[in-house]
Amino acid sequence: MQNKINKRLFIAYSCFVLIPLFVIITYLTLFAKDRYESSSILLVKQVSDSAVPDANGLTALLGVPNTSTEDSHILKEYIVSRDMVEKLDHSLNLRKEFNVAKDPIFALKKDATIEELVEYFNKVVKIDLDEKTMMLQVSSQGFSPEFSLKLNQELLKQSDAFINDISQNIAMEQQTFAEKQLVESTVQLKQARNTLLDYQNKNEIFDPELQAKAVATLISGLQTNLAQLKTEQRTLMTYLTAEAPQVIALKSQIESLEKQIETESSKLTSPSNAKLNKNVADFEELKAQVSFATDLYKLSLTSLEKARLEASRKLKKLVVISTPRLAQDALYPRKIYLSITSFILLNILFGIGVLIHSIVREHRE
Repeated sequence: MQNKINKRLFIAYSCFVLIPLFVIITYLTLFAKDRYESSSILLVKQVSDSAVPDANGLTALLGVPNTSTEDSHILKEYIVSRDMVEKLDHSLNLRKEFNVAKDPIFALKKDATIEELVEYFNKVVKIDLDEKTMMLQVSSQGFSPEFSLKLNQELLKQSDAFINDISQNIAMEQQTFAEKQLVESTVQLKQARNTLLDYQNKNEIFDPELQAKAVATLISGLQTNLAQLKTEQRTLMTYLTAEAPQVIALKSQIESLEKQIETESSKLTSPSNAKLNKNVADFEELKAQVSFATDLYKLSLTSLEKARLEASRKLKKLVVISTPRLAQDALYPRKIYLSITSFILLNILFGIGVLIHSIVREHRE
């Protein structure tokens, strides 16, 4: 009875441990191809960390970040993206390189779709980001040391081009926006100035405000003279009659001054559209428009200059901390490690199975 149990146990052990282990070792020995790995360490860094002094809130308006944290995360996602895979497939023929080993398990199948290629690519290319230093470690595997090195170098090349592109695009967007604002403010200033010149030419007046001040000064002088003449008239009337020649002459002068004052005053306050009070109001409005357009033009000039400085100072570059090297030994598959690990796991699973079987059998009995 005991021999029968031992025989069954040996058969089960062979089926669930020895045979799977033999298959695994056979695959690792005869079919699994060596995979080599090259790695590099990258850092996205600004060309210049110095910031342009902020004026009129321009730096906040342009919104350029001062750290490479965001760029490192963006680059990490880009390296394993479909865009990167398509570019590398075009330049390195990834399908051919990943299928050449004829590995039944790890090699890429010959008719793989782009989605399958991207999935496989994410298995052979690993990106580790150090959140403290924001350094990226890029590891690439290949079935030959030459290809793993070439793949890593191409990854660096494409990553550098990507960082340059997004950096220049941001700079160009900022500068284009500033240039557009300058063109618009220039047109606005020209229009305001032309409107003011047309108004001056149409009304044949340089500055109605100055003219109004001159008229007001004249009226003030005439009123002073009028007051003096009236005082003199009252003095004469104390000892002369109204028919006296001196009184009549003085009265004529007073009437003449009053008419002149009325005429000059009408130039300032008459409701007619051609009078100085309306001219002054219209002229002040046009001057305000020219002043506003001039200030806007100056601000646009300043903004453009600062945008150019920001564009040059905020450019980013890819710094290669550690360059990829040609691998000397195959790193994968780890045949001894996988064999021992498989043996241990299979025995553990077999032991659990035997234990469960014993418990069930005892429960039935």
